[in-house]
Formats: sequence, structure tokens, C-alpha cells
Amino acid sequence: MRKLFNRIDIFIIIGVLLLSFLLFLPGLSDSKDLVAQIYVDGEVIEEINLNEVLEPYTFSPKEGTVISVKNGTIHFSEAVCRDKLCINSGELSSKGQTAACLPERIVITIKGADKTDMITY
Repeated sequence: MRKLFNRIDIFIIIGVLLLSFLLFLPGLSDSKDLVAQIYVDGEVIEEINLNEVLEPYTFSPKEGTVISVKNGTIHFSEAVCRDKLCINSGELSSKGQTAACLPERIVITIKGADKTDMITY
């Protein structure tokens, strides 16, 4: 009777599994330093390191629009626009997420502090 796997097959399988683990390793460190950038009329008015926020707080970049910040997350909590899509976008907590209130021309984006947007192999 013949074996299902021989010794070389097992080494190849282990090698492929290790290689695939190493390729996904950089993605595990995404939440290190999250920096929220708040744009009003296309200009950055504030940058907040979300991992350094100790106490939750709110601020208003324009009258009627309120942004809530707590450790690791940021979101629109109040808005003067009719549709409230910016509030419905929820909390932003990962690199690359964006929320915008178009009638007020306010945009929140989350970036990593290392300024790396993408890693390709």
C-alpha cells in the first residue's frame, strides 16, 4: 500500500503554510498608531492620534456639526445636513476608513502614523 504523503510533500506543505503566515504578518500591526485627519473645505484643520486619547471628547469644526473622539475611534455624532449619512457611517477605527459630510464639506480619514498606505508583494 502506498502512503498518502511522503517526506518531501510534508516539507512543501509546511513551507507553504509558513510563507502564507509571513505574508499576512504585516497586516497584524495596522492598529499601532492611528491618526485621524479632519478636513474642512479641503484643508487639514486637525490631526488626532487616536491611540493617545485618554478621555472621550467632542469638538465642532463647523457650527452644528459635532465630531466625537475616544480612544481608538472617531465619528460624526451630530450634523445639520438633511440625510445624516455622515452619522450613519459609524465609528472609524481602522486605517483607510473615511467618513464625509458633503453638505458641510467635512471629511474624516484614518491613516497610520507610519505613512504606509499599502504593502504589495
